[in-house]
Amino acid sequence: MKNGRRLCKNIAVFLLIVALFDLSGCSPKKKPETPEKQSQQEEKEPPEELDKLKEGIEKVEKALKAIYDENKKPLFIQQEKLEGGEEKQGQENKSGEQSSGQQEGQGSSSSGGGSQSSAAKLTPEQIKLKLDQEKFKKFEAIKKDVMKLHSAWNSYEPKAIADFAIQSSLNDFEMALNNLTKAVELQDIYLSMLEVNQLYKFLPDFYMLYKTKVPPDLDRIRYAVKKIMLVGEKKDFTSANDTLAYLETVWMATRPKLKKDNLQMMSKFEFALSDLKNAVIAKNDMIIEAKSEVILKLTDEIEKAAEKEK
Repeated sequence: MKNGRRLCKNIAVFLLIVALFDLSGCSPKKKPETPEKQSQQEEKEPPEELDKLKEGIEKVEKALKAIYDENKKPLFIQQEKLEGGEEKQGQENKSGEQSSGQQEGQGSSSSGGGSQSSAAKLTPEQIKLKLDQEKFKKFEAIKKDVMKLHSAWNSYEPKAIADFAIQSSLNDFEMALNNLTKAVELQDIYLSMLEVNQLYKFLPDFYMLYKTKVPPDLDRIRYAVKKIMLVGEKKDFTSANDTLAYLETVWMATRPKLKKDNLQMMSKFEFALSDLKNAVIAKNDMIIEAKSEVILKLTDEIEKAAEKEK
């Protein structure tokens, strides 16, 4: 009797263990969330805040380049421009005087010619003063746009963190933005050009978090080419050579991302890149500028081709 009870007890325990095992085996297992989240992340479009940030950078760069290109012109050309503005203003004033009456207008015409010619001739001190005034006004406008850049960055930064941006990318971009702000405050046009260009080195880090038609690395190519141009103008060929090595590395990473239909364009790019390398080795700043412009145009063409693809 005891043996029968013991047997029944063992059977009951065995059945209970089997039941528990079946229940644990049938319970749904949780799938890892990381691959799913990564898949969803790849399908996300770049947020509006990031596009606005890039548009703001482009606006500041365009305004700085206008000043930079103007400063590169010989002084006598800048003087002619200023005197042309003075002459135009004198003609407008004379026209207003003539409207008061024909007789007075004739008198104003004869005397106005003398005042016009005298107004058109500016002393070196007046030229410098007017150029400084124009520069100040332009930089004041750029300062406001840089402040807007900070606002745009503050709007996007929380989304960048939510979309798993690397902390070093956040730090690098913010440091570059702060350096740009300091350079603009000093009204140092060359340094400002270097710093606004630096933003294009780190901006692709954020676009790579999303689904884009255009490889974000194209902006890194632009950054490198523009920096080579800038340091080349200052005869800093050591920096130009270092940046060229970075450019070659970025291109090798970008090339596989482009469509095979663009083989001819990519071949042109590589020939231009080789020419730029030779110019840097030869330490010829004029050829560096020419070859850099060719690469920038080819980069724009590659970008347009990528945008047209479905």
